Amino acid sequence: MLFEFDLPTLYLKLNNWTAKYGEIFQFELLGKKFVSLNSSEVLREAFNQEPNATITAARSPTFYGKYILDNYSDIAFASPNQDWTRRRKLGHQVLRAYGEGLSCVESQIKRNLVSVKEYLRSNENKNLDPSEIVEEFVLNTVEILTIGRSFGRNGKLQKILHRLDDLVNLVANPGYDALYGIMPFLRHFPFQMTKNINELHRTKQQMMEHLETLLKDDTTEKGIYHTLKEVMEERDDDGKQWFTQENASTLLMNFVAAAYLTTRGTIMSMIQILAKRPELQKSLQREVDNVIGSDREPSLADRRSCHLTEAFIIESLRYISHVPLLILHAASQDTTISGYTIDKNTIIVPNVWTIHHSEKEFDDPFIFKPERFLDDKGQLLPSNDPVRKRVFAFGSGKRNCLGEVFARSRIFLFISTLMQLAKVIDPDGKSLPDLLPKNMIPGIVLQPQPFEVRFILRSK
Repeated sequence: MLFEFDLPTLYLKLNNWTAKYGEIFQFELLGKKFVSLNSSEVLREAFNQEPNATITAARSPTFYGKYILDNYSDIAFASPNQDWTRRRKLGHQVLRAYGEGLSCVESQIKRNLVSVKEYLRSNENKNLDPSEIVEEFVLNTVEILTIGRSFGRNGKLQKILHRLDDLVNLVANPGYDALYGIMPFLRHFPFQMTKNINELHRTKQQMMEHLETLLKDDTTEKGIYHTLKEVMEERDDDGKQWFTQENASTLLMNFVAAAYLTTRGTIMSMIQILAKRPELQKSLQREVDNVIGSDREPSLADRRSCHLTEAFIIESLRYISHVPLLILHAASQDTTISGYTIDKNTIIVPNVWTIHHSEKEFDDPFIFKPERFLDDKGQLLPSNDPVRKRVFAFGSGKRNCLGEVFARSRIFLFISTLMQLAKVIDPDGKSLPDLLPKNMIPGIVLQPQPFEVRFILRSK
């Protein structure tokens, strides 16, 4: 069975098997049982309906969680227990404080967009790889989330975070993780993946050491790490420290990797789509002109009136399916899903890539159509609409991504600002390929292949 898989693109193999075996099937890999959930109905039954919602909230044992995240000291890869519940509650608190609940965060993101505007103006009509400016924007916001301020692309923290994210995307890939999880002794052999694992450990340590240095600065800006340091001082009634340095480092790895990799891949994909779809781009610009105009900056309050822009974001998340298998779940006890008996400890694979590209779920799933999320009046479908409920870009149920609101907010501000300022066109003298979901660069978060475009400033 092992050699039937191209491990980095496991999701494509499961997609092929779905056509043969249906919306739920079981397979074995080196003695471990896996169940693949391949339809929105089956996935919701497993993750949203009790008792399965509780039973399947467990995480499967992973190499990444055990050996990189200090034996599941985090939130995303750990199974629920009393300590995990406290960590997840803390995660909600810090994201509400620093990622979603304060208007100052929006103003800081807008300040970061100033550098985006300057970059576009100074590089107008040049062939550009947009990853440079996208990565700087995303990492600036990650720095603000983490430590309260940004140090720019030449700062030490940003360089550390960039490398950390690249390594996480390699090491946490579900295919490789399954192989190393079943055969962890492979980490002692001189493979490239072993080198990546060792470098990831070093980079995580560098991040924590540099954050400690930055804490000594006399500044009023605060971020997640300031709160985590305060919580590390707390003690339970028995005098035990419930939140440790290991917990802090692994929670930061959860936040940093999720905040960077997902947003980077989504915005890059959207830029490529815009260049290939000038008629869609004109419609988005028309909406931005009508709702926001050219005399003020876009704000998060504009989201409720920018229906096409919101539909564009949702369709991008569906089309690219940036986390194709989410994070694998596990059954904490015997249960039944869609009439099939699922044994305790079976690894549950939320096959989101297949769901998002199934003709049973979406008409013309390999055609990019934001209008599928609009009603006849051009209004965004409500979140409880059956069509929108088939999108699982940020998971579903008890393990839904904590940072969904923060991610969507950053994407909206970037795209609406871009549409207000410039249009995206093909590179000069080069062809720009279509963005095809099957051709994305594999990782725990998919990324588009490198490309170039040109930005042309719009006149007011």
